[in-house]
Amino acid sequence: KTVEKIDGGGSGKASKRKRDVSNESQESAHLLHSIVQGFSIPAFVIGVNHKILYWNRALERLTNIPMSEVVDTNQHWRAFYASERPCMADLLVDGAENRIPKWYAGKYRKSDLLEEAYEATDFFPDLGEKGRWLRFTAALIRQANGNIVGAIETLEDITERMTAELTRHESEQQIFSIIEGSPIPT
Repeated sequence: KTVEKIDGGGSGKASKRKRDVSNESQESAHLLHSIVQGFSIPAFVIGVNHKILYWNRALERLTNIPMSEVVDTNQHWRAFYASERPCMADLLVDGAENRIPKWYAGKYRKSDLLEEAYEATDFFPDLGEKGRWLRFTAALIRQANGNIVGAIETLEDITERMTAELTRHESEQQIFSIIEGSPIPT
C-alpha cells in the first residue's frame, strides 16, 4: 500500500503538470486565433506541412472563401491563382527563398522591418470581378527554440491606389503624345 500511495502521488503530480501544459497550450492557441481573427488586414497562417491553421474574417471577405472551406487544407493558393502554385509563405516554410524570384520576379523585396520576411506587390486577375492589386508580406513563425512552426501572410488590397496611379500615368502619356505630335512648338 505504501508503494501504491507514493506511486499514486507522483502520477497525480505528473498528470496535473500535463494538464497544466495542455491548458497553457490551448490558451496559447486560443490567444493566437483571437489575434489573427482580430486583424482588420486579411491574413492566413500555414504550418510547416503547408496546411492552413488560420484564415481570418478579413481574408474571407476579400476572397469570398469561408474559413471552414480551407482550414486544414493546403489550398490557400486558390484565393489568388487559377491553378496550384506556391504562395510566398510556402516558399519561406520550405526554406526556398532562392525560388522567390522565379514566382515574383520584379515584384518582391526583402522586408526592411521584419527578419525572414518578404514583401511583394502584384495583380491577381482571378481575385474578385475585375482582379485586385495586393501588397503582401510573408514572414516565418518560429518557436522560442528557433524551430520553424509556420508562416503568416498578410495582404493589403491596394487596387484603388494602383488604378489611380495607372490612370494618371496613362493621362501623362496621352498629354506627352499630344505635345510631341503637335506641329506647333511647345
